[in-house]
Amino acid sequence: MRQLNFQVEMDYISCPHTPGDRQNNSTIVYHQNIEINNKPVIVIDDAIESGGTMQRLIAHLSTQFSPSSLAIASLLVKPGRVDIPVKQHFAHLMDSDDMLVGYGLPWNNLNRNLPYISKLKVVDDK
Repeated sequence: MRQLNFQVEMDYISCPHTPGDRQNNSTIVYHQNIEINNKPVIVIDDAIESGGTMQRLIAHLSTQFSPSSLAIASLLVKPGRVDIPVKQHFAHLMDSDDMLVGYGLPWNNLNRNLPYISKLKVVDDK
């Protein structure tokens, strides 16, 4: 957002998911506060993992509204994601499916506030 040099209106849409779950069927919640019909819309996400949730969000916005265009912007994109038929912009294409935490990325609602991104290391308690 810091890099954009044009006027931006923001709204929020929620579709909770489990990381890596391609069968996400959770409810999409969008309490529309701004008009998006006949306007270009960029859906911003921290990371696209399998892409299933983003695919559902794009389909929802396409069928329930009439944006003039739809695109995706994401910090991280993992390999092996499903095809999402819109223009995609991302900062880093990952070479693995490692789980990441920090800099806004949570795991079990923890570690979102780390000031860096790190690979999650799961410790076995056994």
